[in-house]
Amino acid sequence: MPTFSADQLTAFASQIFQAAGAPPTTADLVAASLVESNLAGHDSHGVVRVVQYLASIESGQLDPQAEPTLAQETGVIALIDAHSGFGQVAAHFAMRTAIEKARQHGMAAAGLVDCGHVGRMGEWVEMAAAEGMIGLAFCNGGGGRGIVAPFGGTGRILGTNPIAAAIPLAERAPVVLDFATSAVAEGKVRIARNSGKSIPEGWILDKEGRPSTTPADLYDGGVILPAAGHKGFGLSLLVEFMGGLLTGSGCPALGMAPRNGVLFIVLNVDAFRPLIDFTAEGDAMVAAIKAVKPAAGFDEVLLPGEPEARAAAHRRQHGIALDETSWAQLVEAASARGVATPAEV
Repeated sequence: MPTFSADQLTAFASQIFQAAGAPPTTADLVAASLVESNLAGHDSHGVVRVVQYLASIESGQLDPQAEPTLAQETGVIALIDAHSGFGQVAAHFAMRTAIEKARQHGMAAAGLVDCGHVGRMGEWVEMAAAEGMIGLAFCNGGGGRGIVAPFGGTGRILGTNPIAAAIPLAERAPVVLDFATSAVAEGKVRIARNSGKSIPEGWILDKEGRPSTTPADLYDGGVILPAAGHKGFGLSLLVEFMGGLLTGSGCPALGMAPRNGVLFIVLNVDAFRPLIDFTAEGDAMVAAIKAVKPAAGFDEVLLPGEPEARAAAHRRQHGIALDETSWAQLVEAASARGVATPAEV
């Protein structure tokens, strides 16, 4: 598999976006965000998305030069219009806005509308944790009629609808939760298809409503199942209300063909109690949890966010490997725009 350093891939993706009309600062931010997802081991949200974004630019659905603006604002609430721009740019702006409001008022919420794909949600809540705050995120989308079936159903009507949270600790990296409310993120099925691999049973149904382990069946009228049955379905509905309807972004079930509707909530720990006390107790709690004897087949108890941190450390040292199909698509996109491809590490 072609392997590249994070810096190589970031520069490469940025050059492609600039060739497609994005300003350098925008291209750099989006490229860095995608590569951070690759580093974290979430290739489904990494540079595989470059081709998707280029297609959106070419179709006029994504404006590479758009800048987010405040559509309406109160002391603790902000609604941000992305103007059909890159989701990562709008998400960064929205979370920074929420953090500053929470710093002043103790808590804040920021909604995003008319927003492109925002990438890995964990990245944005980690911004809050880095400031000693708790970050929460709800993101809907899916376009058209979605790609996920409701519990007990076989039709597309929901997005993969991720939820994320980040909690700061004192001596450890923050606890970071970031997961789709579907059985799997769509991008992971795409990676499996590009890699020529099968997928576990329980992820998707084919167009006839039958369980399938063939990734291509999803793109031939199939559906993704909700995670954990009715529980994932319930969480997905919560995301539709919070990220979609509350912000005014809409939802697939109403035929509104949303992009990403996002709601960020930030809680300033110091407004509740001294941050030092909260993080000290947090450290003690997770230490006690990690001291639990591992179950059969496990080497240790891992906290949410630890697998990603370890993956990032490994990939920074050894490089990021891409499947042949995804790399070929990137090379083709770059060549069409006069961008040179980097040499493998």
